Amino acid sequence: PCQPWGHRGDPVSVGDTGVTLSLMRTLVTEHTRVTLPPPGTLADPVPSCPQAEAWLEEESRRRGWARAAAPGAARAREGLVGVLSEGSAAVMVEVGCETDFVARTPDFQQLVEMAARGVLGHCQGASGTKVGHLLREDELAQVRAGDGGDLLSDHLALAMGRLGERLALRRAGWLRAPGGFVATYAHGWVPPGPAVAMGTYGALVACGGPAGEPPSAELRELGRRVAQHVVGMAPTSLGTPEDELGGDSEPRLLAQGTLLEPGVPLGRYLREHGGLQVWDFLRFQCGEQPPQDSPPA
Repeated sequence: PCQPWGHRGDPVSVGDTGVTLSLMRTLVTEHTRVTLPPPGTLADPVPSCPQAEAWLEEESRRRGWARAAAPGAARAREGLVGVLSEGSAAVMVEVGCETDFVARTPDFQQLVEMAARGVLGHCQGASGTKVGHLLREDELAQVRAGDGGDLLSDHLALAMGRLGERLALRRAGWLRAPGGFVATYAHGWVPPGPAVAMGTYGALVACGGPAGEPPSAELRELGRRVAQHVVGMAPTSLGTPEDELGGDSEPRLLAQGTLLEPGVPLGRYLREHGGLQVWDFLRFQCGEQPPQDSPPA
């Protein structure tokens, strides 16, 4: 049970909310960076842990929205890319912050994971035959965190109030591969472990086996290497399996030299090593200016 006593042994609380100074100190230490209200706001006590937590959450959200709207605030140039796959679909999100220090905090990484899971639910609920889609910042803000959960924009404001920096839900994308799989890769300093892989670069590659066969473990590993290739070589278009080897600045994925065999175009390498088919791909680099061309169809 909470013991709400002030520095003179008398109980104190915030306004008429029943939030005690002792509770505020404890919750601020454990959960947030929100500062205590000025002494003039302290009034009669009614100890309540849930009310204290609710007050802190609302205060964090208020400060987060104020920080987002502040003129001249620094742009969120740092951050993380999060990648999550399930079944024959995978999603990728980019969440920005102002400093690398904040990107390394558990609170920020939890926001990235929440955004990735929200977009996966959005992808799984999408109707029609569309196999890929990009979500810009305004669209991503309207995605909900889980079935019936709050908007990601609300969670963003709450995180800004806690972390003390401007954050941004910069973009997201998803690919589906009916009859195949989506290979994924995230590159950066975040150690592997959680279901949502994170880094400063990420890639999704929609793949399939030869003649519609179920992909083997070997083909899945080859798909992961193609996603790694996409991160490293930054292609901007797919090309065809018959493309000849291009030069150093070749933009077509399947015409680029394979990382393991630079003298062999990737399309030919895949034909000769199990027949992996590449249908589409998506690449994010944290902090880059998103291209203005059309999203995957």
